[in-house]
Amino acid sequence: MDTTPENQKIQNLVSELKPIDIRSALFKSKDFNFIVTGKDEDGKICTHLKQEEALQILTANIVEEFLYGGAAGGAKTWTGCCWLLFMCINYPGTRWFVARKELKDIIDSVYVTFKKVCDTYGFSDYKFNGQKHFIQFGNGSHINLIEVSYKPSDPMFEGVGSTEYTGGWMEEVGEIHPQAYIVLRTRIGRHLNKKYGIKKMMFMSGNPKKNWTKTQFYDKDKAGTIESHKRYLGCLVTENPFIEKDYVESLRRLASEDKASFERLFKGNWEYEDNPNALCDYEMIEAIFSNNHVPQGQTFITADIARFGSDKAVICVWRGWRLIELKTFDVSKTTDIQLLITQLRLKYHIPKNRCVGDADGVGGGVIDNTGIKAFINNATPIREQGDNQNYKNLQVQCLFHLARIINEGKIWIMCELSEKQRSDIKQELDQIHSKLNDIGKLDCKSKSDIKQDIGRSPDYRDAIFMRVFFDLKPNKRRFMGSILR
Repeated sequence: MDTTPENQKIQNLVSELKPIDIRSALFKSKDFNFIVTGKDEDGKICTHLKQEEALQILTANIVEEFLYGGAAGGAKTWTGCCWLLFMCINYPGTRWFVARKELKDIIDSVYVTFKKVCDTYGFSDYKFNGQKHFIQFGNGSHINLIEVSYKPSDPMFEGVGSTEYTGGWMEEVGEIHPQAYIVLRTRIGRHLNKKYGIKKMMFMSGNPKKNWTKTQFYDKDKAGTIESHKRYLGCLVTENPFIEKDYVESLRRLASEDKASFERLFKGNWEYEDNPNALCDYEMIEAIFSNNHVPQGQTFITADIARFGSDKAVICVWRGWRLIELKTFDVSKTTDIQLLITQLRLKYHIPKNRCVGDADGVGGGVIDNTGIKAFINNATPIREQGDNQNYKNLQVQCLFHLARIINEGKIWIMCELSEKQRSDIKQELDQIHSKLNDIGKLDCKSKSDIKQDIGRSPDYRDAIFMRVFFDLKPNKRRFMGSILR
């Protein structure tokens, strides 16, 4: 046995090491076996490969935004808690956050899991401040628990504060407003990152939802167009070898109880969401780009003119219910919009009375200067023969009719569009939902609620639904002549 002073010193150092010290060193060297390898319910040794891949992405210093999940039971919360725990231990004095829509859910779910993670790996050098909602480590590292629910009084999420963070985690990100994501990602990478050589990281976890997370991550990943600083990794419950069999079976039973939840939570299907208030069948929305059976007809122009110059301006040219040309302005100048409407009228020989534009905001001036018809969203619905529906206003009436036209396969968007435009149009049409209002009239999901869910104004939807106006109020031919006696 080697009893030299040097070897004895090494043995003494090793004997003083705690299990958490060894695990922290393994984590820092990107050896995650102590987290991802273990025994399943039957005692078989197995490895959670997707969790290992997620931890590799989180610590590789390559991407800045990472969405992990796409179904229930993938160990998303455990993974996030492990990442924060060992980053805080290995990099003293760093600052992190956990954000969720409701603070109560962070405490009842994330913090409960965080305590289990600490107990599992033998770490106790932390304190939880229940009044100011943060976790403080003995080495000076810090995790803030942040509520990011949308408040009309703070639409820009200034209440999130100006704290500078090393990195952060948005849990159940599908519930979080896109503006909160925009603000929080500006706060990371600003505290001791350079000192430790840590790239800023926004970790996001959640289940499929048709909102900004789908368009920003899943859709782009599927199309192969996701930005180099972003990453998406899906994980199904069946890919987690440690999940309880009873939990898996409870998810399977959703197939007969709640098909939408089964598709989302068990199968990780981002395209499926059986919302009882959705007016459009999603398969029929997807079909609008291939409905080449739709006949031609009279030509029309519909224009959603950027309200107060802040949203996208969209101008559509129609032959019947074929959308043959679509133009957009990201930054609107009324003179440019007026000129384009006039040019399109002349190009397709469309009279002014078969052109309509949104009269809200700056749209009123465009309508006055071009002489086209004005669409007033809050106008009284147009009386229809045989339709006794009690619509809230003209806009709602047009939205209900557009949904029927989509579901019957009577619209064809045949003009050339980018993949992003197609994706945006599908997403906006999928937001046509019915709702009850307090005066007993048929209503639709408001534009402000849609903005909150998808992170932008539904300008394509607005330009498209105005086409209904000409079906509700057809031009009447007037004949002049003498009266025969």
